[in-house]
Amino acid sequence: MSIINEPVLNIIVVGFHHKKGCQVEHCYPELVPGRPTELPPAWRHLPALALPDGSHNYLSDTIFFNLPGLTEPDHTVYGISCFRQIPVEQVAQKTEDMTRSSVQKSVCVVCRAPLFGRLAVKMELVVRAWFLQADFSQTKLLEDAYKHLNSCPVQIDQTLEGLSVMRLIDNWRHKALLLFKLLLLRRKVLMYGSPAGPLSTALLTLVSLLPRCLEHGLTKAANVVLSRPLSPIILDEEKDTIDSGHILNNDEPYVNGSTQSEELTPKETGNMLEEKDRVSRQSFDETILSDVVDRQDLGDQGREKCHSIGEKYKTQKIVTEAQQSPTMARDMSVDGLYNLTRQIDQTECGLPFPLFEDGYLCLPYLSLQYLDLLSDSAVQGFVVGASNVLFKQKRQLFDVLVELNEMRIETSDLMLRRQLALGTEDLRFADHVVRHGATQGDEWIREQFSSYLIYLLRTSLLPEGSREMDSYNAQFMSAFKATPAYQQWLKTTNNGDIEAFANLMPVHPFSGQLSVADMKLKFAHTMSTTEGGRKVSAAVASTGRAVATTSRAVGGALSHARGALSGWWSALTAPAAEPCTATDPATDARDDDDNKKQLPAATDPDPPDKSIEDAASNVGKIQVV
Repeated sequence: MSIINEPVLNIIVVGFHHKKGCQVEHCYPELVPGRPTELPPAWRHLPALALPDGSHNYLSDTIFFNLPGLTEPDHTVYGISCFRQIPVEQVAQKTEDMTRSSVQKSVCVVCRAPLFGRLAVKMELVVRAWFLQADFSQTKLLEDAYKHLNSCPVQIDQTLEGLSVMRLIDNWRHKALLLFKLLLLRRKVLMYGSPAGPLSTALLTLVSLLPRCLEHGLTKAANVVLSRPLSPIILDEEKDTIDSGHILNNDEPYVNGSTQSEELTPKETGNMLEEKDRVSRQSFDETILSDVVDRQDLGDQGREKCHSIGEKYKTQKIVTEAQQSPTMARDMSVDGLYNLTRQIDQTECGLPFPLFEDGYLCLPYLSLQYLDLLSDSAVQGFVVGASNVLFKQKRQLFDVLVELNEMRIETSDLMLRRQLALGTEDLRFADHVVRHGATQGDEWIREQFSSYLIYLLRTSLLPEGSREMDSYNAQFMSAFKATPAYQQWLKTTNNGDIEAFANLMPVHPFSGQLSVADMKLKFAHTMSTTEGGRKVSAAVASTGRAVATTSRAVGGALSHARGALSGWWSALTAPAAEPCTATDPATDARDDDDNKKQLPAATDPDPPDKSIEDAASNVGKIQVV
């Protein structure tokens, strides 16, 4: 187990000045000798990261971010900023620049390892004690905290502490797999939400699903040689009115930022950022398509073949019957998937996957000063978090917008939608994780995604056009294999010559015959992830309310009809039930034959919206008895 000694590089205090904006007030140890309030040029925008946009709306928050290293420019360092805000009346030693109704400060630690969750817990306690002193000129407590943190060696596996993938799966459900596959394509992804703390935590939690990536795969996640410098810092005269989203009013109210429901509205704070967000979202939706494509595109899409055209599949290595994996369809046990890959050394498989290299950035939080970074020619792609509405309005800078607060994924790239469409096997895997994740825990969920990636990499070594690739979506596999990260992985593993792969079947771990449960699962996924599906769901819900209202006047007949309608809808949208493993083989054979005749092929993973027209027509044919 790898041990990290002296993980903390610096501890920095950032305050908010009513005229100068965010500024460094103390740094230990000093980065610029003899000037404890100055930062080197590479970190000149650190104050804006430590005090994020809109932080004045919250009493406290904890923000994570990445920066390029100073002594080793090719390596990334990691920042944890703990923000607090108290009324000025509670400050014992006031200074002349405290002219506002509250005092806002952040204590930021910069460390050499991504110990985000572990250090955040300790720093929150330190910052709370420092604020209770009510004298910000006394920094001995912070210096003692720096020495204490460096006196305790930590293990590399402690980097996953505080990043709950259970919460991620509970929020995004089946779409968590879609986000996971989106990362592998190295596209330009903007994750937008507020406040900045939960935003940066959610982004890092998503990255932690990639095996060994958070521990060893972010060393170059913030390193890129820009073709031009970033925009200069705003002049002091301009900061008199606004500074990175902070509205400089003297009587600014504040609330506790521990929950998003306590966020102040624009009317209560005088802050117009939320109002601008609402207006920009309306104009944004008019110009960029959401989860659904129009009917004309659907018609063209339905006539296309999803599988690649290539030479006839030939196995690279002969696999005996004893080496083949057991049944891996929808009756997968809780530990079944992990048991198939637990003997495989992830390091031997080339993991962590070399994703965040060669100009592909991972930045959990970005302030407005970094807006020019996203358009630089040296940046090949990114996954970044932002809470400022101006990032959303620059939609030409990114390929995908992930709305964290609304749990929505938007893109105008039709080809990307086709690449990310989840087929039957992918939906089975996602449903397996959703059903068991809440009871099995974070480690179990990460093991499932690790096994999924191992199977995906094993299947990618098959010749082009192999039908086994269709289970992962043939268009996704083609795009994935064309990425620089995949090419680098081939070089690292000598074109996939991995001994552990010899006994691993190149298939999707959830391959198997189609069933009615699969159709229900795909229909439920369509209803929850597409614009058309949401409209149908809303129509059914409004119909149920109308029937309920009418039933009071007509009597029990319509109430019975409403129950039948609700029961029909619940049966369609309910998650797939656990199948019974002890069944009659003859009955299973007859069911499989019927399914082959009635159900579409599983090898053509069309986008989820493809079935929305059939779903809408079926709703119109309901007969209430």
